Amino acid sequence: MTLSGCAVLDGGGADPAATASAEAAGSRPTTPVTMGDLVDGKKIPGMLGYGAPVPLSSAGTGTVTGLPAFGDVIGLDGVLYSVDERPVRALHGAVPLWRTLEIGLRGSDVAQLKDSLRALGYDVADDDVFDGKTRAAVVRWQKDRGLERTGSLTASDVAFVPGDIRVGDLRGRVGDAAGGVLYGYTSTALVASASVSATDLVRFQDDAALEVGLPDGTRVPGTVQSIGAPTGGDDDGKGSGGGGDDGKVTVVVRLDAPLPEGTSTTSTVDLVVDGEKREGVLSVPVTALLASGDGYAVEKKTAAGTVERVPVELGFFAQGRVEVLGDALAEGDEVVVPS
Repeated sequence: MTLSGCAVLDGGGADPAATASAEAAGSRPTTPVTMGDLVDGKKIPGMLGYGAPVPLSSAGTGTVTGLPAFGDVIGLDGVLYSVDERPVRALHGAVPLWRTLEIGLRGSDVAQLKDSLRALGYDVADDDVFDGKTRAAVVRWQKDRGLERTGSLTASDVAFVPGDIRVGDLRGRVGDAAGGVLYGYTSTALVASASVSATDLVRFQDDAALEVGLPDGTRVPGTVQSIGAPTGGDDDGKGSGGGGDDGKVTVVVRLDAPLPEGTSTTSTVDLVVDGEKREGVLSVPVTALLASGDGYAVEKKTAAGTVERVPVELGFFAQGRVEVLGDALAEGDEVVVPS
């Protein structure tokens, strides 16, 4: 075992046990031996952001005549883009719009259409059937927006997105032919993400609690939101905050408390995670250790005010401290540390 931060005793193989120093301990800094838990924590560098952008393509044919701006937030019924000056509005749902929604259909796409209509204040049943009442609600929705009252919806009218979205990287331009990718969108919620090596991945579990360390030393609570596939750089070179290093996995963490006012949304952060834990152990700072030959010792303050070097057996290392085994030390003993 190689230790940094500990001193080396003179005398090579001399046994340091029970040898008293003539120097008074009062003139040297000491710290108490403590009893408590040691946790092998680690800080993994990451970034604040909004996660990996999901590409949004325009549907149909024609010319793109309207686009949002970078950073815009688009909510339910907001305009995603326009083709030939016809706005395509956002409805919420996980299933993409793959067919014309009209009377007589049923399915998960119809169910999420009706969820969105109810959220907008229209009177429809909570089921997956496109019935006459649903058609009447669609007609009212179209009338309220100055659209042709067809009672059906196509990809030229609406698109399903997972919820409120934030516009990320703009890829298309006004004047482009419809059918291509217009921009990438993300969730509106700020997240912390990091590229994590295979050896550290065991520290992360889905929905596990951790802390996110900010540049000013503040920590905010977080929860593991997703553990992605190994990264290796994507086709367009736009990573998701994971660094694109081969063999690493992108971990995304939801922030469970507001950030301090003034925190940059592109700040570097640390994901502060726990590892192995030892409960109720005696420990001293690693800097209190003295290396000698094939063992280690500490200088313990005696009742007489001097110090004596006592051998210690080392156990678990964490948090800049080391577990000490055996009977040489007890809780509350004072050991010398560097000034």
